[in-house]
Amino acid sequence: MNRRRLGLAALAGLVLSSAAPAAAPAHGFDVPASRASGAMFRWWWPGADVDEGELTSEIDQIAAAGYKGVEIADVMDSVTYPVDPDKYGYGTPRWNRAVETVLRRAAQRGLQVDVTLGAHWPAAVPGLDVNGPAASKELTYGLQVVTGGFSGAVPAPAPRTYEDRTSTAGVITTVTKTSRPDFVGVTAVRCLQDDCSAKPLQIDLASRVDLTSRVHDGRLDWTPPDAHAWVLVGSWERGTAQRNDAPFGTSAMLITDPEARVVDHFGAQGAQTMTAYFAGLLSPESRRLLRETGGSIFEDSLELKHAQAWTPGFLQEFARRRGYDLRPFLAVLAADENPNPFAGPIPAFGVAGADVAVAGRVRRDVDQTLNDLYLENHVAPLQRFAHSLGLGYRAQPYGEPIDIGQAAASVDTVECETLGCPNDDDWRAMAAGSDLAGHRVVSDEMLPGGFGTVYGNTQQDVAREVNGEYAAGANQMVFHGFPYATWPESADGATTDDWTRWPGFHAFGAGIPEAFGPRQPTWTMATDTSGYYARMQAALQAGTRRTDVAVYNQSLDHVTGGWTDPALAAAGYTYGYITPGSLALPSIRVSGGRLAPDGPDFGAVILDNQASMPLATAQKLSALARAGLPVIVVGDPPSSIPGYAADPAAADAQLRAAIGQLLAQPSVRRVTAEADVPGALAAAGLPPAAASSSAAVRSQHRVDRGRDVYVLYNDSSAPVDGTATLSGGSRPFALNAWDGELTALARYASTRKTVTVPLTLAPHAAIVLAVGDDDAAHVVSTTADDARYEQGKLVLRATTGGRYRARMSDGRVLSATIPALPDPIGLSRWQLSVDDYQPAGPGQPSNATKHVQWHLNDVAPGPWSAIASISDASGIGTYTTTLKLPSRWRGGTLDLGQVGGSFRVTVNGRWIGPVDQLDTRIDLGRYLHPGTNTLAVTVATTLLNRLRVTRPAEFAARPKQDYGLIGPVRLLPYGEAKLPARG
Repeated sequence: MNRRRLGLAALAGLVLSSAAPAAAPAHGFDVPASRASGAMFRWWWPGADVDEGELTSEIDQIAAAGYKGVEIADVMDSVTYPVDPDKYGYGTPRWNRAVETVLRRAAQRGLQVDVTLGAHWPAAVPGLDVNGPAASKELTYGLQVVTGGFSGAVPAPAPRTYEDRTSTAGVITTVTKTSRPDFVGVTAVRCLQDDCSAKPLQIDLASRVDLTSRVHDGRLDWTPPDAHAWVLVGSWERGTAQRNDAPFGTSAMLITDPEARVVDHFGAQGAQTMTAYFAGLLSPESRRLLRETGGSIFEDSLELKHAQAWTPGFLQEFARRRGYDLRPFLAVLAADENPNPFAGPIPAFGVAGADVAVAGRVRRDVDQTLNDLYLENHVAPLQRFAHSLGLGYRAQPYGEPIDIGQAAASVDTVECETLGCPNDDDWRAMAAGSDLAGHRVVSDEMLPGGFGTVYGNTQQDVAREVNGEYAAGANQMVFHGFPYATWPESADGATTDDWTRWPGFHAFGAGIPEAFGPRQPTWTMATDTSGYYARMQAALQAGTRRTDVAVYNQSLDHVTGGWTDPALAAAGYTYGYITPGSLALPSIRVSGGRLAPDGPDFGAVILDNQASMPLATAQKLSALARAGLPVIVVGDPPSSIPGYAADPAAADAQLRAAIGQLLAQPSVRRVTAEADVPGALAAAGLPPAAASSSAAVRSQHRVDRGRDVYVLYNDSSAPVDGTATLSGGSRPFALNAWDGELTALARYASTRKTVTVPLTLAPHAAIVLAVGDDDAAHVVSTTADDARYEQGKLVLRATTGGRYRARMSDGRVLSATIPALPDPIGLSRWQLSVDDYQPAGPGQPSNATKHVQWHLNDVAPGPWSAIASISDASGIGTYTTTLKLPSRWRGGTLDLGQVGGSFRVTVNGRWIGPVDQLDTRIDLGRYLHPGTNTLAVTVATTLLNRLRVTRPAEFAARPKQDYGLIGPVRLLPYGEAKLPARG
């Protein structure tokens, strides 16, 4: 076969080359060269209770496994006992020495090291004054119902108390304190229900009265204008006192001493205090080494806990940016902190009728102001600080009212996580924003399997999930995570690491997420999957992303009201989300009817039943349409601005005028429903860049130096067997991302601008295809199973003998004969050796593993659980069998059937290299020969089945997994015949 094996350094060039690949299987993939685009690990440390020799060893293990690098994360949420923060805390001398040790070793091994912005998350500073201007703030409230004259103190909120903890020699002392409320304003609103004490209290927002100016020395005298019940709402600013132990805030220990409090993410002083603290942690040597490793400062999830998010001076900033006074509307913002850490504040008041729109518009203005302050006062200074250290700024900018498309453009590397962005729309918004800013990487905090799957995820499970994230827009995995080897000791010394906590430290215990590393049997095959991720990510980071269309969405935080009709994706169209913030970026221009032609090169913008839109956005879209950008309007166009404004009616009228100008442009089309959009795009001459005969196929499209690269993904649990049509050239190549082989495809149909290729994908599998310009003689269709290049010659392949025809690209019909083939061979008896991973036993550390060996003869394929001696085993099983092939043997495919674990194949003592873990059919044509052959299949399992026995309280309730070579296993012969030069 015409194929090459490509290192990552060569991928950007050779995979895009239109020259025919030379016939040379060559050597295997160059792992060190592939690391630059590889996956990373979040490296969980139990504070500074780490051994420098062990850290060095773990860096070496990660480097040898082919990964790009690590992110040092101080995370020990699973530890239920106090650990001495003065000895083992974040930022202590011991922590600094450990970081320097890691940085030196990583520089030697060529690994990237990222460091988190402080210990745990959210960003916090030890000893920060909760009442000071740099600490996280909230707007809270007090209320009082009045039916007559009122004279007294402004209604105050219920106290927010918090525990202020310190540690002395590991002993924690707790003092209860109260966050100080500072007066912001007071309003009165009419109560609309009989019982004016039940929440949410229904109010008449139109009756609002701002009484702030009547307050003197904290007291108010006021008489309602009628006999109805009225509610006095006192609004107060105070510190949240949040610790950096999100999401639950229940850490048994101090991460630092003094305890850290979360900084204000919306005011300038929060970032200033954070960067000053972090800068003080870094020694000159650490700074030098961080520059050398070329990594990033990473800010994890916001996960802020508060009533209404606030910052000192918010009223003034709001008036300056929105053009009206917020104080009369403060009742709209009255809310209670939600006890669910993953949900937003609970409104104290409800409204009805016309007040619903007014309240919603005011809240939108508040959210927009918070977005602006977050990007200006938090993101921008942190990015400048990272750059001053020679580092990038990688962040997860979501969880608050944030335009995530704009935020993705504002950081150096945007990141989301599999829990935080559970739907593809969030990835589409972040990827589009990142692309519009010219960034190359969209990072993914990958938590394989979600909750309740620790030590039970196979590498096939992980690869399937990763492929889905790639298809959504991510192109860098940061696996969460790689745990340090052993558990920390308790502050009183009563709890130490021991063998009963095998297989070692885990930052989150038995719940989430998966633990990678040498404790896992699958780590023995880590280079197979790390190479796959590196090659996939090289393809997905090459050049710039190209996205067919942009859908407008103005959500603040996660995407809501996104695209719902499946016909757009089923037709092959890729789409991203553009937002008001991302539409203001410098890259927003039109050339040749394309938006942002330097990437992502949208062919059209879709307004999907968009009821409102900022005036500046409408004016921008109108100007883009005048420049020739196709715009498709689904349903009714916007008729109002989303906010309130000083004069809402006048602002809405301006918006409608701008929309009228947009609709008048010849490039604008209107359709009734989402389902009409694919037809409208086709009518406008805008086909998808990649289309498949299967509606389950999703794509990512990159262009690098004028060449087109596609990643196609099967978004279903059923195999795909069909075709894909790709634009950009007339000659296709396929990259096997598992082993690095680049193959010139021999069977396809082409036009001057497109090529149609056969497409076969296992469930949730992906393939990389590249398109070149210069065509070559090839097969368009054949009665054989396939056509291939072998040593520069066209050959037909089939699994039965016979005479086969091939229609060529020049119109000729050629024939070739494949001789009769042997029957399929069932491989039903094997020798099985198992390396059973077990705890090492008393006196040994938690990460020490005892290897118990089992040797079983004449074993049929099937799960280990059905074999008494290994029914609870986890580890590595090697199956060996001998087979004799006839003299007419020419080649064959090994079909392993079902495999429970990662697997490798060895033929006649030779490992054939990494194989596709999502497809258990393996071409052995180059390895088997007539006569006697020895075949070995090695399977590496998860640890779950053993942990069900050794740690039953945590794992016994989970079902036992089927491990091993389950089969049925068959060897399927095929034959090949060269096509003649002439018919």
